Amino acid sequence: MKQVILNNKTYRYTVRENSETSQVAIFLLGALQDIESVRSYSDEFSKTLTCVTVEIPGTGFAELLDPTVSIREQSKMLVDFIEFMRIESAHVIGFSYATAISVELCSVWKGVKSLSICGGVPGIPKSGIAATKRMIASAMLGKLEFANSFIESLTSENPDIPRSRAIKKAMRSNISNLDESRIQQFFDNSVRLLVHKPTNIHEIAIPAVICAAEHDPYVTTQVARDFSNALQNSHFYEIKNADHLAHLQHPDKVSKALILLASSAVNVEKSLHALAN
Repeated sequence: MKQVILNNKTYRYTVRENSETSQVAIFLLGALQDIESVRSYSDEFSKTLTCVTVEIPGTGFAELLDPTVSIREQSKMLVDFIEFMRIESAHVIGFSYATAISVELCSVWKGVKSLSICGGVPGIPKSGIAATKRMIASAMLGKLEFANSFIESLTSENPDIPRSRAIKKAMRSNISNLDESRIQQFFDNSVRLLVHKPTNIHEIAIPAVICAAEHDPYVTTQVARDFSNALQNSHFYEIKNADHLAHLQHPDKVSKALILLASSAVNVEKSLHALAN
């Protein structure tokens, strides 16, 4: 775990090196996620390429941002980090909340090689507006109320979803034990997303994979498919028997889908290198 302060803003990050390729992934996190909670994904991605997992300001355990800071401004903070790391190009992988930042990054940084998203669209989807308002309200009442609202808003009762009851129980416990600052962060990020309007979706021509869960009540498959169709070069993947917590219910399927484009680029790089030698 490393930490850096850039322009008076604190970032946390890890770098999992892969010496067999020059390809890099920038891995961005969703609501209430942190570097430690997605370590298994960082480890899995690093089997293919170097994985830089970063908590930019307003995410994870990095410092809080005022809700008046826009998503676009947040994406420019990510550019500050990218320049600090001297990353010339990267495959961008993101969960949920990170989707909006990832899409804006495609506009403010020319180094994005591919975009891989799970459980997100660039803003609050129409299917999630009412639920977001309920979660914001519950965040003001207490941790248990917020935990219950969070789980109810993002999950399904479908019996075919694996380990659903155990995952919900663990999630409720984890949220109930969060520091108040993490609840405040969720509140601020939700406000930020509610007023966000993406600027460049139809201009994005890089390869993209957009994943959505079959039973996600928040980011429905239709909303995610519409997002995918708005991109010029995107593939849509529906994760069966899953809801918004698909990354916990089907980690193998989710990790394989999110690394697919980067893996293809790595294979091309290695093949060209072999031809040259």
